[in-house]
Amino acid sequence: MRVPGLHFSQGLYGLLLLLVLTACATQTPHEAAPTALDLSSPRFAIWQIRGRVSLLKGEQGWHASLNWRENAGRYRLDLSGPLGQGAVRIEGDDTSVRLQTADGRDYVAQDADALVQRVTGWEFPVAGIRYWVRGVPVPGEQAVITTDAGGRLIHLVQSGWDIRYDRFQDLEGRAWPTRLRLTADDISVRLVVDEWTLGDSPAADPPKAASAPSP
Repeated sequence: MRVPGLHFSQGLYGLLLLLVLTACATQTPHEAAPTALDLSSPRFAIWQIRGRVSLLKGEQGWHASLNWRENAGRYRLDLSGPLGQGAVRIEGDDTSVRLQTADGRDYVAQDADALVQRVTGWEFPVAGIRYWVRGVPVPGEQAVITTDAGGRLIHLVQSGWDIRYDRFQDLEGRAWPTRLRLTADDISVRLVVDEWTLGDSPAADPPKAASAPSP
């Protein structure tokens, strides 16, 4: 039995469904600041972070305040009270690195991570953190990356380290990590950024007096 108006109702339903699907397809989703970062851009060539870092290996560890500045590929990292060494300054670029201890001793090498481990006995991935703290993998090295719906990096596996991100600060149209946890075997590193600065800024404060490492 044919019901009058049935084909009209089906056609109207189809039209409404098409309009709904089209609206869903064209609706602009809410986007967080993107992860992508042009490392060669002068816009982000100068940056600084101030924060705190702790490292735990087994039952031993240390904690320190952190001040990290980078200017056009050259970095300076001041750690106050870590590594059983008091204040430590690490300066370098992609080709060499210099480590200075609180008592004025200087050490120079090509590999930042190897130098830190040789002088202090601790495994602290300076070369990797330099990039990971900006929410990007180290260029030219294999990495497994996981991003959220807004494009922010939330999980990264690279160079034997597992890096997880759970807090960000939007600055200059991008999400900059403010809390990271790094793990490798029995080593756990926690990094909290209290302040991000992009562009030129006043000179970093000198390292504070040494503090005893945590047990």
